[in-house]
Amino acid sequence: MVISKVRPIAERIAASQTYQLLPPLSPEEFASLKADISAHGVLVPIELDTDGATLDGHHRLRAWTELKAEGVRLPDYPRIVRAGLSEDDKVAHVLALNLARRHLTPKQRAEVVGMLRLKGWSLRRIGEVAGVSDATVRRDLAAIATFDAIDQPERIERRNGGTYPARRASISVTSRRDEGRALAALATLGNDAPGRPLTVRRAEVLARQVELERRRNGHGKKVTQGLGWEIRHGDFRRVLADLDDHSLDLVVADPPYGDEALDLWSDLGEFAAMALKPGRVLVALTGKLRLPQVIRALTEHLEWVWMGEIIYSGERRMRKLRIDGCFRPLLVLSAGPYEPRSYFRDLIDCSERIDEVKRDHAWAAPLSAMVQIVEAFSKPGELVVDPMVGSGTTGVAALQLGRRFLGVDMDEAAVSLAVERLSGDLRR
Repeated sequence: MVISKVRPIAERIAASQTYQLLPPLSPEEFASLKADISAHGVLVPIELDTDGATLDGHHRLRAWTELKAEGVRLPDYPRIVRAGLSEDDKVAHVLALNLARRHLTPKQRAEVVGMLRLKGWSLRRIGEVAGVSDATVRRDLAAIATFDAIDQPERIERRNGGTYPARRASISVTSRRDEGRALAALATLGNDAPGRPLTVRRAEVLARQVELERRRNGHGKKVTQGLGWEIRHGDFRRVLADLDDHSLDLVVADPPYGDEALDLWSDLGEFAAMALKPGRVLVALTGKLRLPQVIRALTEHLEWVWMGEIIYSGERRMRKLRIDGCFRPLLVLSAGPYEPRSYFRDLIDCSERIDEVKRDHAWAAPLSAMVQIVEAFSKPGELVVDPMVGSGTTGVAALQLGRRFLGVDMDEAAVSLAVERLSGDLRR
């Protein structure tokens, strides 16, 4: 199938009242409102435009009308007529009134964002009216795309007037699961979607690149911290220089795998040898092509302990070598003689699919694997450090297990992503 048609959300817009933009009250909420109006009348004026269309107060008007039909004696309701408003002014006014009153769930807010997008509004314009950032608008569109199709309008309306043609990407898919992936990627890409056919995987790669670049262009703090965690922006060789020697309980790292990153491995080993408590370990994820060089660089400073494997659900095809890669090596080295602290199973079979793991960051590691690593090589309350934090998976695992966490990354986008994860829901 090709993602192109608008499904239920557009139908709801067409069937709804023009200015009833927010989701309806629940039966319990409406019953409470109706009871209050029965006792006290309509206290907040119902707002109309000069054509008599209701701008604000749909639920109050419905409750008043039902009560009158039931024979309840009520005074007429107060009105305000708004003149001189354009259609866009009316939408903005309605949202400003209702968003201040209503506490929307993330799904409800995403639905409002989706409605405005289908009206042809730009992402920036939606964010300004809804009082959220452009990034939040993109996330809301990506979220609603998992349960509703949001088609790209023919033209996009600028916030200051005028329109421009929307780029029209298309993605062919063969399953419901891939359809959800495609919709989420297109929602993230927004106006940055290329105007050509894409595969699902390519769309996800582009979406990840666009999202990371948007984060790099943001204005984040150099150091961000929360309860039990801290993220620093910079090179670990400099920004971790304030740590005391032999003060860390566990170092977990997933450095880049290319030839240009080989020098990092020796510096990582040197850092771990100085910072780790005696007998504590560095656990490093690595690739396979340069495994001999990586081991040689690390053993310049640390003592070899063991190697394990992380098995992924979903293979990575290396066409040049004609190899389908299904696992990643896991190296364990200690600062001085190794002091075992608990049993560690050296074969970790992950439940996460590799394409889902890497959706936010190219070097993301599976959370289930990091939980097993952190649990085996540290104790509650101890300090875990990741010198190349990426999307923050190690930190999520550490906090889930009651450890303290310190992460570093040179990429501002990675820092932003890690901070967002550690500040939010740690169950993912």
